[in-house]
Amino acid sequence: MQRRRLRHDRLASLWLTAAGLGVMVIVVVMLAYLVSVSWPLLKPASVTSLPQQALEQQVSDQQMPAAQTDPDWLSTLPDMPLAARDGLAAVLASDDSTADSRTSPLAGVWLADDRLQVVQQSAAGVRLRGSAIEVPAGLERRQASLMLSRDQLWLRIPYEEGDGLWLARLALSSPHVSAGALEDDAASQTPHSEWQQQWLPGPARLSSQQGRLLVTADRDGFTQWQLSEASTGTKPLARKLAHHAVASSASASSPAITAISVLRGGRSLIVGDAAGGLSHYLLPAHAQPLVKAGVFDSGLSAPVVTMAAAHHSLGFAALDANGRLGLYLATSERRRQVLDWLDAARVAAGVALEFDNDDRRLLASATREARLPGQLAQDAPLGALGKAYAGLAIHDPHQAVGLDAIFGKVWYEGRAAPEWIWQLESTGTHEPRLSLVPIMWGTLKAALVGLLFAVPLGLGCAIHVACFMAPRQRSRIKPLLEMMEALPTVVIGFIAALVVAPFVERELMAVLLGLVLIPLGTMVAGFLWTLSPRVWRNLLPENMAAFGLLPLLFVLLWMDVTIAGQVEQWWFDGDLRQWLFSHYGIDYAQRNTLVTGMALGLAVMPTLFTLSEDALSSVPRGLAAGSAALGATPWQSLRRVILPAAAVGLFSAMMIGMGRAVGETMIVLMVAGNTPLVDASLFEGLRSLAATLAIELPEAEVGSSHYRLLFLAALALFVFTFVVNTLAEVLRQRFTPPNQGSWG
Repeated sequence: MQRRRLRHDRLASLWLTAAGLGVMVIVVVMLAYLVSVSWPLLKPASVTSLPQQALEQQVSDQQMPAAQTDPDWLSTLPDMPLAARDGLAAVLASDDSTADSRTSPLAGVWLADDRLQVVQQSAAGVRLRGSAIEVPAGLERRQASLMLSRDQLWLRIPYEEGDGLWLARLALSSPHVSAGALEDDAASQTPHSEWQQQWLPGPARLSSQQGRLLVTADRDGFTQWQLSEASTGTKPLARKLAHHAVASSASASSPAITAISVLRGGRSLIVGDAAGGLSHYLLPAHAQPLVKAGVFDSGLSAPVVTMAAAHHSLGFAALDANGRLGLYLATSERRRQVLDWLDAARVAAGVALEFDNDDRRLLASATREARLPGQLAQDAPLGALGKAYAGLAIHDPHQAVGLDAIFGKVWYEGRAAPEWIWQLESTGTHEPRLSLVPIMWGTLKAALVGLLFAVPLGLGCAIHVACFMAPRQRSRIKPLLEMMEALPTVVIGFIAALVVAPFVERELMAVLLGLVLIPLGTMVAGFLWTLSPRVWRNLLPENMAAFGLLPLLFVLLWMDVTIAGQVEQWWFDGDLRQWLFSHYGIDYAQRNTLVTGMALGLAVMPTLFTLSEDALSSVPRGLAAGSAALGATPWQSLRRVILPAAAVGLFSAMMIGMGRAVGETMIVLMVAGNTPLVDASLFEGLRSLAATLAIELPEAEVGSSHYRLLFLAALALFVFTFVVNTLAEVLRQRFTPPNQGSWG
């Protein structure tokens, strides 16, 4: 018999040990999996050089069938006296900003009489687009640039001296250029297909354009121009908004501007200088002057000679005079990769950078200024600046995510100041806004407000049940309170969202007044009760005091409802919500932090009560008995003996309640309004980590930045709850007295 018991004890011990180790293994595996999915977000961009065969394939892919099958494609253009016969033709590349236009690229061809004809190439052949425009003399034609923006084709050419810019616009007949919409010159002479032109004064040695933003610059500063919409009237094409002085010849601390680039969307500008620095300017609002958002840690040491903007993001590449290349993202001014790429001699001869249509390759080719017009082959494809002689394959799937973007304030386009914002890219913006700070703040905010309701109720109930209530009453009340923990949180959230939230919105003054009046009235009544004659007090034993408070609570509730309207009328002009908004700008949302805290407090209170009551009951009886023997009252024994002895257990109970509130999902999901805001207002909504995972994880694309960022949020939630609960349990076991007993 003894051996059997020992064998059973040994088997039970092994089973419990194995189960404990299994739980630890599962926790470690979960942690490792969350880290493995989140880790790629922090990896820098990786680049590899493209072999010559890949470069040739890239050029071949960009050519259209007509250019590949007809080497003398210029001869297919009808009735055009081309300067190409004398070796003077120049084909201009259109810097498209719409995906549809890349399927049928536009180009400009110089005619023999100094006019420029826009043509479009497709599988059906080469057709004219609009009428030819006469280009004034004195312009640097080799720096001409075409820009297709929505339904407008822009042509800009600087003066030869760089002291002005000639701007022209051709309004196309359809919002998107397509092969089926091509028209011949004779058939397209409508008012909307005529060129409009304007001279822009001021230094324009450098220029860049995207959307409705045009920037001209010289070494000392840049000028911001607002482009107009399509118009057939006398409205100017561009309106000057502001001039920004960046450098001056007398200031050695301000390097001269050497390159500029307007990024995708036309709301951000990158300025490169002679010291290799990069500065970021953005539009805080539509048609407002650009403001300086930040400076990059560029990693470049020589003057920036050229830049290229990505097509689908706010990324860009910058090359300095020594051939050192940097890949960057304008959002939060982050550097993704820096490497030595080209030799300085080739850069000095002139180099142009261009991303492919998917932003996965960066190509380098000779600039138009580095080639004489006679060196341009007649069979060059439309839109080709020249054969690329170097290229990089870029692997940077998570360029929009980094530690500074996740946890730091970021100055986004269209915002007046840096902010923490959680907003998916599907909202239409060109930059994803994926800061975890709003949802982490919402998690902590909901948990803390929930504890403000749960701690007084749970701890007060635990003290009364453990220290003042009779054993018979305790045996009935304690199970009832503990059974509240079995109430589904989805039911609590449902009732709070559909019943409590509208009631609080309708009776906000009464609710706020009751949160002050009821506790204060109860304490005043208790103090007055202690001053009453002993005969009266003997009528209500201490262990029945809780039942004696019920009439008082009804009286206080009646007073609260009765005087709330008068208080709101006297002090808050009859409408508390409107008063808060007009005086402090505080808006009131029906599903807000206050209602969420109430529901969370109700859900957390049973857990807090159970753990607190266990901590108080574990204090040895002898401590309270010795205190009573020395003449202490029950309240004095509680305050000076029992609470200090149970302090660690009570603290661990509150920590476990905190972890419980942080991990709550359904209540926050149904009641909080799911608005990721960073503010301290109790009347605004919030979004927690758990609610964000429940809402967005089923919709996230597997492997995307959004998907991995949600796993990072899950990792943060897991680590927080695990650390808090573990620490609370360790403290509870470490400081729990060996002898246990109960009061009463």
